[in-house]
Amino acid sequence: MGKTIAWRAFSKFLHDKGYSDVTKRGNPSTTYDYPSRINRICEREKFSNWDDFGEHIFEIFEKYSPNGAEAEYGNQSNGSNLKALELFKDFYDSLN
Repeated sequence: MGKTIAWRAFSKFLHDKGYSDVTKRGNPSTTYDYPSRINRICEREKFSNWDDFGEHIFEIFEKYSPNGAEAEYGNQSNGSNLKALELFKDFYDSLN
């Protein structure tokens, strides 16, 4: 899906919340990683864009939560997939 306007807006949302843009070594950090994770989950869930994905974010979040059908995937990378979904849910909610 690439870096769409929504991707950049979510990255800015994370930056404004205090999440890191780069690591101490200068590599991309959370403000890049979490939008990338959302992209992968969006594709995994067969959504063609973030608008449609956002419309279903509460159900998707539950699906990847600890008791959901995709809990194992949500918990990958020390729970980073689920954390990215949680923050995307907050981001999407802030738009409305």
